[in-house]
Amino acid sequence: MYSFNPQYEFSKGIVYFEAFDVATDDLVGFSKYVTDFSPAGSMNDGAVEGGPGNMLIINIPDTSRLTFTAKTADSALNNMALTIGQSLTGNGVVETSKPVVANGAALTITSAVAPLGGQNGPVAYILGSTGNDKDTVAANSGKAYKVGSDGTIQGFTAVSGNTYCVKYFVQNSSALQLAVPALFQPKVVRVHFAVNIYAKNGGGDAKNSSLFKIRHYYIPYYFFTGALSDTINQTTPGSVDLSGNCLTADEVGTDVCASNAMPNYCYIVDEFVSGTSTGSVEGVYFVGAGAGVSVANGETTELVAKYDVAGNLTNISDMSEVTFSTGAEETAKFNDPHSPVLTGVAAGTTTATVTVTNSISKVTYTDTIPVTVT
Repeated sequence: MYSFNPQYEFSKGIVYFEAFDVATDDLVGFSKYVTDFSPAGSMNDGAVEGGPGNMLIINIPDTSRLTFTAKTADSALNNMALTIGQSLTGNGVVETSKPVVANGAALTITSAVAPLGGQNGPVAYILGSTGNDKDTVAANSGKAYKVGSDGTIQGFTAVSGNTYCVKYFVQNSSALQLAVPALFQPKVVRVHFAVNIYAKNGGGDAKNSSLFKIRHYYIPYYFFTGALSDTINQTTPGSVDLSGNCLTADEVGTDVCASNAMPNYCYIVDEFVSGTSTGSVEGVYFVGAGAGVSVANGETTELVAKYDVAGNLTNISDMSEVTFSTGAEETAKFNDPHSPVLTGVAAGTTTATVTVTNSISKVTYTDTIPVTVT
């Protein structure tokens, strides 16, 4: 049941993005600098029309979709890799420029490799010289010289003793490299977005910038649609497009009829930042004991109590939030006021009561049942 005096909630600010491998649950992507986030559902309303004036008779919807638009302020290469279904590797090929002293007419370098995409093996460029040949060297600085297997730069005649600036390509163990295939196949991952929820109560008293909840979006199967999209210029930082589609996910459980259940795209969970587990509670009830409970003198029985949350009976996640008591402890009692284990003390009748207080509304809810001790 909703209220005419609700706790008004407002969403603003994205906390973080997480991506996990579906098979292993290992973290494969993360950013706490998400700048744009927007879930959007769509469907074909499936209008059935007919009769005089072609009236709308009924809607039978189909083609439901749930998409997310998301971008980050950071440009993590790892997150880019997710959008095209690839993994990063080490030993990336990078440029290096080093001074090399000529030994006779030869220049020799080490560890040269072919540039990425190069068709002629390792090559080098002579950018400058400390000798009288510096003008000639500068004029030909764009010429590619092949590098022999012994590291000798072929086709260039140096002046012994001169120092030359040589540019070439090497592999760097820590340089991360992403190969972009000609056919993208974005990685399907389990994704979690979190956003901030702020509150203003129904009485109109503003809780100034009061962070009230964290809203979690859990997506079991997320297919990236912003394949390797980045925007960079001289004054604006780049970003990674993490937009995607939700794919259907079946519930994991032991229900033998689960295969007949409708699969889900996403789960949205509101978590109170105060850590309370009673902020959404609208009642508490003993379950399966409406007519009362019977326990033998000296024996114990464990009662079952559940919350009413959004009209559903819900397991109690933190028993310290509820209190159990009896009307006459000389007849029956709870040894622990936060445990539903009832002990018979003496033959007779009494009552058992469970109590909880909603931490937000401050409303206290109770349920009482008769108890007979035999």
